[in-house]
Amino acid sequence: MIQTYFRNSFIYPQSKTFKWLLATVSSLFIYLFLIFFQPFGVNNYEASEKITLELALGLTAIIPVIFLTISFNEFILRPKVLSSQKPAALIPWFIYCFISVGTSSFMLYNYLGDFHDFHFSSYLRHIIEISSVLIFPFFGTLFFYSYAKVTKSYVATSASSNTKNALNEVILLKGDYKTDQIALRLNAIICLESEDNYVGITFLENDQVKKHLIRSTLSKMNELINDELFVQCNRSMICNLFHLEWIKKNTPGLLLKLRYLENPVKVSKTNSQKVTQLLKAHFDPSPS
Repeated sequence: MIQTYFRNSFIYPQSKTFKWLLATVSSLFIYLFLIFFQPFGVNNYEASEKITLELALGLTAIIPVIFLTISFNEFILRPKVLSSQKPAALIPWFIYCFISVGTSSFMLYNYLGDFHDFHFSSYLRHIIEISSVLIFPFFGTLFFYSYAKVTKSYVATSASSNTKNALNEVILLKGDYKTDQIALRLNAIICLESEDNYVGITFLENDQVKKHLIRSTLSKMNELINDELFVQCNRSMICNLFHLEWIKKNTPGLLLKLRYLENPVKVSKTNSQKVTQLLKAHFDPSPS
């Protein structure tokens, strides 16, 4: 069951903790790999060579280079160029990350060796070689961090059985007209958004995201639902925290991402405290 939960909840983490962890683990892994296996011409492929203090100290330069490269990618570049969690966007991003690390380490390698191997063919070979090593700490950290977070959320969600049972209930949402109504399970509702004189209800039906308009106000819909996991994030939107993917700080409030919605929702400063309290009570995720 937890495997299914993990598969449905997996995302590329946005938290600062994950980014620092990824940069630290990757840079240390590459350093230790070079020390103990001495590949890529580090010691001219001499199997008889021993680990010397000079070699160990000389290779320490690789740690800050890889650390800074990954940190720049994650903290500066990723928020600007990567907004989607779809594989079509993530795969090119991962490829770029490997190329950027390979490029920075190749430049360091040639700088330390007076550019004795500064050739395009050597550069391509180095990219492939460093990528084949980097893939282990990169995806290992990604899997470990995501699995740990999902496991924690899964345990917390499982413990709140009363909340889950309530979310399975069917509720009838009525508009201003007698025929203006729709019956939905609470856990199928993703969000409600005010649209002039209507409320747009975004919900799941047979694993497909659909939307239904009801002529009403957001406050009336909130009274009908009356469930604590449905929180008003701002003046025009109510979100179901059952579908929470991630949350992070966004001065002066928060940014909240729901599954099935492409863009994160801004939580106003006045509503941020209530959202944070509910999350601590039910899921305990830490805003990054």
